[in-house]
Amino acid sequence: MQELIKYGKKIVAAGLAHSHFGNVSKRVGDQMLISTTGSMLDELEGQIVRVPIDPASPDELDVIASTELNVHRAIYKATSALAILHGHSVYAVVESLLHEGQIVPEDSESIYFMHEIPVVTGGIGSDELARNTASALRDHKGIIAQGHGTFARGATVDEAFVIISSIEHACMVKYLLDIAKKR
Repeated sequence: MQELIKYGKKIVAAGLAHSHFGNVSKRVGDQMLISTTGSMLDELEGQIVRVPIDPASPDELDVIASTELNVHRAIYKATSALAILHGHSVYAVVESLLHEGQIVPEDSESIYFMHEIPVVTGGIGSDELARNTASALRDHKGIIAQGHGTFARGATVDEAFVIISSIEHACMVKYLLDIAKKR
């Protein structure tokens, strides 16, 4: 739990989410720790609940867990993820509105590390978003939900943080380069 609290603060400090947006989770056996709906990522003390990944019926804590709970569940079921971070970084959101399908990074580190960044569709917390995100994360470590934000999976919370940070960096470079090319 302390690790999620630490990385919630890092996400906000790095500008990868703000206010009450974004969420974090970590797999613990057949359950997950996940931030609650409406919680601020830099103030997660007492705002993390434990819910089953594949419940036989809705869990009583589902109603207070993140509105993206079904997306986290779908990712854990479809991938080997042990941690998931979801941010709302500015350049990633902007680039997702400018490019459909995928974003191809321009800088060498991003190209080497990510190759391409899938852009998926689906409303906040929707089944469509859960399906599309889980499907894309089978073959990629991070994606951008169009007009919404980033999702990253990792073997550790730190790895997922590196991914959402890298997506934002790649999108910032691409956005600024596209502006510079128009000068």
